[in-house]
Amino acid sequence: MFPFEVHHDVPCFGYLINHLAAGRILFLIDTYLCEYTFPDLNHIIIEANYADDILEENILKGLEHPNKRDRLLTSHMELKTTKAVLMAQDLSGVQNIILTHLSDRNSDEERFVDEIKALTGKPVYAAKAGLSIDLTKKPF
Repeated sequence: MFPFEVHHDVPCFGYLINHLAAGRILFLIDTYLCEYTFPDLNHIIIEANYADDILEENILKGLEHPNKRDRLLTSHMELKTTKAVLMAQDLSGVQNIILTHLSDRNSDEERFVDEIKALTGKPVYAAKAGLSIDLTKKPF
């Protein structure tokens, strides 16, 4: 396992995990960007916390305080950033993309999964209790 610093409002790390059965797993949450690329990935677990348009709508409706945007900009990954980080990677060996850390109020699970799936052509899941995904590296 290789930890690397990420950008958040408190010290946090992402991890590149090398696992005999699963292969190389990128684990990237609690960050608002990632300037690294990682070769030979098999699985990606990545934050997609909010979409700016949903956040803006919730601020206008009074469901979120305007200051929430300032904190999110320096702590959590917006959907467009998640897409950019994914597209910067070589996805040729990636078997699964798992979206995690979705905001209860400022995300849309179905939309996020559909957009990432359309962008990458890979199986995409939103992490939630009870989700089971085969992380075995194929071919084994």
